[in-house]
Amino acid sequence: MTDLERVDKLLKWLVFEGFGANNMEIAERLGYTKSSFSQIINGKVPLSDKFIDKLASANQNINKLWIISGSGSMLINDSMNIVDANIKSSVNTVPLLPISAEGGSLNQFFAGVRDSDCEWIISPIKEADFAIPITGESMAPEYPNGSKVYIKKINEKAFIEWGKVFVLDTCNGTVIKVIVPSEKEGYLRCLSINPDPRYAPFEVNQADMFGMYRVMLSMAIK
Repeated sequence: MTDLERVDKLLKWLVFEGFGANNMEIAERLGYTKSSFSQIINGKVPLSDKFIDKLASANQNINKLWIISGSGSMLINDSMNIVDANIKSSVNTVPLLPISAEGGSLNQFFAGVRDSDCEWIISPIKEADFAIPITGESMAPEYPNGSKVYIKKINEKAFIEWGKVFVLDTCNGTVIKVIVPSEKEGYLRCLSINPDPRYAPFEVNQADMFGMYRVMLSMAIK
């Protein structure tokens, strides 16, 4: 395991322990800006003694020697059981894309932004590739404005689970809709959950799509 891999493992453990909801919150608590912290953890600048000292100070149970050299265990007190520690350090996280469904294009995002530029959040499910915020009320109440959905890219040419909710990445931006068959060849019919007539069904030409993402889970603040 390299120095950066140990740092990544420790950061995931700190998220699990509640020190910060994600790497950016940890950066703030340790006194770093988003950009400087990202450069360090992505190997753009060397790990400094100052950084290691600050990281080790995040929790009194962290073994500083382990960060530096990999010697011993990540935690000083292993009475909690090494297996349990490994489980905690392997918490699944996904990038929260800084665009929204009913907003910009995922394809444009992937072309210009790296994962390291994203906020990373805990994913309750391992199958998700990304998380994306929802704007608008067309999919309310199941997917209200301000909620986050965890999505996984599918190969729509293989098969589509009709009647399920998907995020479609199109040339006109992303949309989140219930997808059903269209009477027009090469098209998908998009349905909203909100019955308001403003959110009438519409058709999307598959030739205008960059990708299709299955919605695995939705989370909203009540």
